[in-house]
Amino acid sequence: MERKIIISACSGASNTGAYSDRVARKLMLQGKAKMLCLARFSVDEEFSKTSKSDLESMGEFGELIVIDGCTENCAEMIMKNSGFIKFKHINITDFGIIKGKTPVTEDKIDGIIRYILS
Repeated sequence: MERKIIISACSGASNTGAYSDRVARKLMLQGKAKMLCLARFSVDEEFSKTSKSDLESMGEFGELIVIDGCTENCAEMIMKNSGFIKFKHINITDFGIIKGKTPVTEDKIDGIIRYILS
């Protein structure tokens, strides 16, 4: 069985938020991940429970990836507050992208996607 990626990402107002959102959406559009709404985790306890159950049912083949745009790590905190403790956390700034400065480019988005899929 192949790896199943579930992804939730920051969609913040900065360039780094745009990066995290676009990485997640591109993975979803390519059929390589299922994207879940980050904001919904903070307001819908039933959605959190169902998503956690779905992920657990995938066993070792399911992987939750949480992408934050910046070092505020809002996405990570939302997921932890929603009861998720096992996930891969990625921060866009770890790729040399500077909040408020680095233009959003497809090359950088593709590089982050390659990292996630490796």
